[in-house]
Amino acid sequence: MKRLASDARGVTAVEFALVAPVFLMFMFLIIDGARAAWTFQTLQQVATASARCAGLGTTDCNSSANVKSYAVSRATGFGVPLATSAVTLTTGTTCQSMANMTKVAIVTSYQGATTKLLPSALSTLRAESCFPTAPTT
Repeated sequence: MKRLASDARGVTAVEFALVAPVFLMFMFLIIDGARAAWTFQTLQQVATASARCAGLGTTDCNSSANVKSYAVSRATGFGVPLATSAVTLTTGTTCQSMANMTKVAIVTSYQGATTKLLPSALSTLRAESCFPTAPTT
């Protein structure tokens, strides 16, 4: 028994077995957090581009349905799935005390690896942007 207690072979494998699950969990949490931040930033950029398109009244964005499809196609181009029901267009609104603005809001669910395993506040992402409405001629 004394010989067995003084044997140090395999200690590294035992230490690795104890530390590896915690290390991998933290690494995947960091990766999934970065993915959530990237998705939020993408949605913010899509909302900004859509509000600008709608505010200027270009031919691609001359109706609510066209603005929604524009936003969906922009998001899909970045690899973020987005439903048209997640996009809301409001014209002639007040944003940050500025009147006659066009506002696009996007509210969509986010499902990452960690949101399925751990309780998280990242289950819904919200992005919105305003742009001045161009005068009609």
